[in-house]
Amino acid sequence: MPQNHPKLKKLPVIGVSTLGCPKNLVDTENIVGILHAAGYQITSDHKKSDISLVNTCTFIKDSNDESREVLNSLSKEGKNLIIAGCMAQRYKESLFEEFPNTQAVLGTGNIKDVLEIVKKVTENINNGKSQKIVKADEIPMSVADSSVPRLHTQIGPSAYLKIAEGCDHRCAFCIIPYLRGDMKSRTIEDITDEAKKLVKDGIKEIVLVSQDSTAYGTDIYKRRALADLLRELSDKSGAHWIRLMYSYPTELTEEMLDVISEKENLVKYIDIPLQHASEKILKSMRRPPTVRDTVELIRKKIPDCTIRTTFIVGFPGETEDDFTELYNFVKETEFDRVGVFTYSQETGTPAGTFENQVPEEVKNERREKIMLLQQQISLKKNKSFSGKILEMLVEQIEHHENGKTRITGRSFRDAPEIDGQLYVELNKKTNNPSPGEFIKVEVIDCDEYDLYCSL
Repeated sequence: MPQNHPKLKKLPVIGVSTLGCPKNLVDTENIVGILHAAGYQITSDHKKSDISLVNTCTFIKDSNDESREVLNSLSKEGKNLIIAGCMAQRYKESLFEEFPNTQAVLGTGNIKDVLEIVKKVTENINNGKSQKIVKADEIPMSVADSSVPRLHTQIGPSAYLKIAEGCDHRCAFCIIPYLRGDMKSRTIEDITDEAKKLVKDGIKEIVLVSQDSTAYGTDIYKRRALADLLRELSDKSGAHWIRLMYSYPTELTEEMLDVISEKENLVKYIDIPLQHASEKILKSMRRPPTVRDTVELIRKKIPDCTIRTTFIVGFPGETEDDFTELYNFVKETEFDRVGVFTYSQETGTPAGTFENQVPEEVKNERREKIMLLQQQISLKKNKSFSGKILEMLVEQIEHHENGKTRITGRSFRDAPEIDGQLYVELNKKTNNPSPGEFIKVEVIDCDEYDLYCSL
C-alpha cells in the first residue's frame, strides 16, 4: 500500500461502479445498501470519492478487459481501491500487484463483509499501515436474502430480483460455477417479501435472475420449485409484470410453462440460452442436445411467447458444417431475439485446454453472419405487429424544442437493457403519461430492433 495516501474522514465517501450482468448489479445494490444503512455517503462520481469500490466481471475476455480498464483508470487517479466481485474471487492476492492502489479484495460470497472491509481500509490508511485485506471464501456459499439492505440504483420502473446464486452445471466454456459456487436458492417466502418491498417502492416490473433460474429450489426443496415460486409471486407480489430470465433447456418443464401461460402478470417471454445446434458441439460444451425439443415445447404451450436465446460461435472444434447447422437452425426457427458471442478461451475452464481452437477472424465472421440473418428475421417479426395494440411500460419522456414529445418504453417482448424499445412521438406536451405507467399503443412502423407507435 502506498504510504502517501491522505488520511480519511471517519466515514469516507465511497465511489461505486458495477460491471457485468444484472446479477452483479443486484450484488452492488446490496453493497450500497449496507454502506448507506451504516451512514456512508455513496457516489457514482469517483472524483468525489475517498475510496473507490468496483464490482468487477470476469466472465469472458471482453468483461475482463473492461474491468481492468476501469481499475487502471482509477489507479492512475491515485484512488484507494476495493476490488469486489468475480475478478476478486478469481485472482485474489495477485490484484494487489497488478493494481498497487488496491487496499482490499472482496469475493462474490462475501458481500455482507463489505462494511467490515471499508472500516479496516479506512483504519489502515489513517494509520499508515500496509496490509493486504483479502475476504474471499474459497467456495462461495452465501446468497443475500431480503434481510440484507439493498438500495435500488437503476433509473426506471423495473428491478432485478435474484432468486438464487451459483450453478450446479459445469459447461465446458463457463467459469461462473468456479466463481459463484453451486446453486444456493432463497426461500419462496423470502423472495416474495423482497418483491413486495420493490412494488411498494414503485417498481412495476420485476425481472427474476440467477445463473440457472429453472433449477431454482433443487438445493433447499430437493425439487425444481420454480413453478411454485412463480405462482406465489404472481398472486402476492402485486407486480404488474414479472419476467423470467436464464432458463436452462432440459429444466424448463411443462408445469413451469403452464404457470407462465395461465398467470396474466407473468410476461410471455422466455430467455433460454441454447448455445449451439450441432449435437457434436453441444456435447463438447457439456450442454444438453435437446435444443429443438425445448423450442417446440415452448411454442406448443405458449404460442404467442417471445423467445430469446444466445449462441456461441467458434467453440473449439467447430467446423464449417457445425456452423452451417447452427445457421440453418436460426434461419428455420426464427427466434424473436438472438444474441451471439464469439467463444472466449478462459483459463480454468475445461474448454480452455481443448485443441482445435478457432481463429479469431473466423469467429467474428461467423458471428456477423448470424447477426445479419437475425436482423432479417427480427425485421420480419416486427413487421407482423403493424397495426396491433400493445401494452407499453413507459420509461422515459423527452420534451423537444420543436414542441414534440417522445415517449420511450418497452412491451412484453423486450427485457430491460438487452432488447428493443417502443417509441411514441407526440405533438404536444400536455396530458402525457408518466414513467412507470402502462399505456396502450398502436404499432405504425418498425426497424430491425424497435417499434414506432401512436397513442
